[in-house]
Amino acid sequence: MATAAELAVLKNGLIKAIDREELVKLACDLVNIPSATGYEKQCADYIIARYHKAGIKLLPQVFEETRSNAIGIIKGDGSGPCLMLNGHMDTSYVGDEDYLPQTPGYRPQAVIDGDWIYGLGIYNMKGSLACFIHAAEILKRAKAGLAGDLIIACVAGEIEKCQVDHYQGPLYRGGACGTWYAITHGAVADFAVVGEPSGMTLMRAHGGYVWTKITLVGDPMHTVFGTKKNNTINNMMKIMQAVQEWGDEYEKRRAKYEMPAHVTLSAIEGGWPYRCSRVPVACTLYVDTRLMPGQDPLEVQRELEAVVKRVQAQDPDLGKLHMEMNIFMNQWGSECSPEEYIYKAVAKAHRDALGKEVEISALPFASDACELVVHGIPALNYGATGRTRSLSEYQHLGKAQSDWNPKQGEHASINDLVETTKVYLTLIVDVLSRTRQEMGLKPRDARQQ
Repeated sequence: MATAAELAVLKNGLIKAIDREELVKLACDLVNIPSATGYEKQCADYIIARYHKAGIKLLPQVFEETRSNAIGIIKGDGSGPCLMLNGHMDTSYVGDEDYLPQTPGYRPQAVIDGDWIYGLGIYNMKGSLACFIHAAEILKRAKAGLAGDLIIACVAGEIEKCQVDHYQGPLYRGGACGTWYAITHGAVADFAVVGEPSGMTLMRAHGGYVWTKITLVGDPMHTVFGTKKNNTINNMMKIMQAVQEWGDEYEKRRAKYEMPAHVTLSAIEGGWPYRCSRVPVACTLYVDTRLMPGQDPLEVQRELEAVVKRVQAQDPDLGKLHMEMNIFMNQWGSECSPEEYIYKAVAKAHRDALGKEVEISALPFASDACELVVHGIPALNYGATGRTRSLSEYQHLGKAQSDWNPKQGEHASINDLVETTKVYLTLIVDVLSRTRQEMGLKPRDARQQ
């Protein structure tokens, strides 16, 4: 086992090997490869080619014709733990959607402006992927003999998306499907860090979501015979009002770690736009309800059902219409206890690499950390991106910095990419230089009992 002095020398050497220009080019290359949800394979192939060039072992994971995970492994001597750095390749948008702001931050083409890289995906979360990959390549070049294994898991299909109704196909298959596939097909670890845009804060908790579909169905008729009483859109407005009133109360009641449990009327579809002379025979409302760590999706379902039943009972016109209601997508929230080893290790790596204490944050967006935790892998979020040129009004937990302004589009600080790579390299050495016996790690089945 290496001494503390030897490990300090190793970490210092690895950090000195960080190449700012190489890191920036890598980040820009990733942005310049379009990788919408369902179409990540080209980006995965680029990363896999880098693995091959660096001599990093590949765990092949093609799970659809147009998509695959890029899983790289650097093996230790077999006596240490396994650390996973996890991040997604798919981007929040395709880049050609109607009504997106016409700025570089929403286009799959990197633009460098001073210390900032603009481009679709750089914020969420190709900036952190670049840090992962660059750190792994540096580690491999240094031939650092460590006890444990490092897994770089660049996954497909994380973005909060779901197939529903006529929205079918790979573009709509997201919601942690890539990490689920990775974990169930060989990419297992003792600990994990997900590189979501936490602004270099330790994001100890994040939210999940429940997506609910509510449909009203009436009788087909010409508008000359229609009234507000039998119009499904008019009646859906009553449900919308009741759901939002419930949501305002739910948001405050279910808040955790200062994360508001927002309820959003996300989409509505009804009638036949090409035939406005017909009373809308059906109208469907789609609702997003944020789920806090430790909360069951069934709680949301039962509360929403109670709200809608109450409105039906109070309104005879609404009560006459046929109604269908169901959850069509859900993802759990998760948290990482301050007592977990990986929590302490990330905090220490940040302090050692940057000379200051890490800020603690919690955000209600979903993260693949939930999938890792559900599979018995302690995980948290710590990512390079999130500190933006123009701050939003939304605040992290406590005093952590604001992290998103939609008018700016996606962008990342180059300095933050460099600093985060330092933290990742420090973390890798700290975790993987120890043996499982020294850490007191037990077999997975024993830890889950």
